[in-house]
Amino acid sequence: MFRKLSLALGIGAALYAGVAHLPLGWVAPSLMPDGIGALDYRGTVWNGSISGLPIFDAATVKVHPLRRSVDLKAGDGASYASGLLRRTSAENLRLRLPLSALPLTDGRLQGLKGRVDVDIATADYTPTGCTAATGTVRTDILQRNGGTIDWTGPELSGPIRCEDGALLAELTGRDAAQQIDILLRLQPDGVYRAEVSARTTRVEADAVLPMFGFTRDGSVFRLTEQGRWR
Repeated sequence: MFRKLSLALGIGAALYAGVAHLPLGWVAPSLMPDGIGALDYRGTVWNGSISGLPIFDAATVKVHPLRRSVDLKAGDGASYASGLLRRTSAENLRLRLPLSALPLTDGRLQGLKGRVDVDIATADYTPTGCTAATGTVRTDILQRNGGTIDWTGPELSGPIRCEDGALLAELTGRDAAQQIDILLRLQPDGVYRAEVSARTTRVEADAVLPMFGFTRDGSVFRLTEQGRWR
């Protein structure tokens, strides 16, 4: 009996050691979402890392073979991302980024202060894009740049959802003098489109907002912007 128990324990230990030391590159690629891009895998399934990610480049990862998922963590402090990824779904995704870290090519948006906070509870996707998502996004860009653009606004926040493969964020902010609404669409091919409307009684808006591409439509200032987010 003792010999059988010892043999069973020995086999279990060997299997554990074998799995623990599996190269990350053998397992993780089959669990990562399609379309994430070419990545470099290093280390083992329990203690590995990847590089080649948008914005962050590098991240530490841990594979959960039985759950067919990858636990990912990138960055630290004021700039980080984390979440549990699967081939066609994800959960508990958290993204914290200063605006300066975003790959914005529009010169009017470069150098602005503030941050973007994204929390996605669940997301489902296919190789052609997002199919379902629940979460929220928040940014303080309008609050933090009053000294730079001579115009301040409220904090913006709102829900996240999917539509025709794209990830959509509908942000709204209000204060005593204005209401700002933004519909942000992130396409899986890396293109973004932002539709912004501003209803404001601030007298400085007429002088400042046109400098950022806004046009007046009655009592509303409107802006449509398109570019690449990765």
